[in-house]
Amino acid sequence: MFMAGFGIRERTILVDSLIIVFAAYAFSNYIFHFVGDNDFGTSSNFFLYYTNWSNILAVVGAIASLYCLFKGIRIPKALAIFKLAATLMLTVTMLVVVFVLAPTIGWHVLFDLGGMIFLHLLIPLLAIVEFLYLSDMDPFSRRDVLYSLIPMLIYAVGIITVLLIAGNDDLAPYPFLRIHTQPLFATILWLIGLALLAYGIAYGYSRLVRRTNPAVKAG
Repeated sequence: MFMAGFGIRERTILVDSLIIVFAAYAFSNYIFHFVGDNDFGTSSNFFLYYTNWSNILAVVGAIASLYCLFKGIRIPKALAIFKLAATLMLTVTMLVVVFVLAPTIGWHVLFDLGGMIFLHLLIPLLAIVEFLYLSDMDPFSRRDVLYSLIPMLIYAVGIITVLLIAGNDDLAPYPFLRIHTQPLFATILWLIGLALLAYGIAYGYSRLVRRTNPAVKAG
């Protein structure tokens, strides 16, 4: 009886609520350190981390989606693009952690219960599920996909500007952003590679959601 009444609306509320709660827990633990001892992405460098920004976008998207749901309105195109941006950024976060950071820094950056397991794994997975199966939105065009890359581009320009102003890599949040100590071509290759990865992910989601999400099909 319970599962029979647990439809798309209820599942959307659950998933978006978990995104908000998980992020609130992880960010609160950054401040109060009541669980775990992992300092990755914390302290005064909080706003330098791509992971944190991608999760902030996910929370904003989840809150806005819940608002639309309770108002009984379809997600506006601008919000749908924003959610695509958040989902692709979270996916990049998860992939970079799994294939780059965890093997080099340690697997605690993925599984630490102080927050990393939520920001690097659980919230990305929830956001992907919500986007592909639950969001009540219209189909995406190729222009929409390009627009979804803007938040990631803003982050890239911002962090490189900060590092250039600092004049050293002390504030570099990730090993591949140590622009002062690695060859210029290495930095360029990383940026191009991540940009292509982001576009591929965003485009892939924009096509896949037409098959997986009944609301997008109906749109």
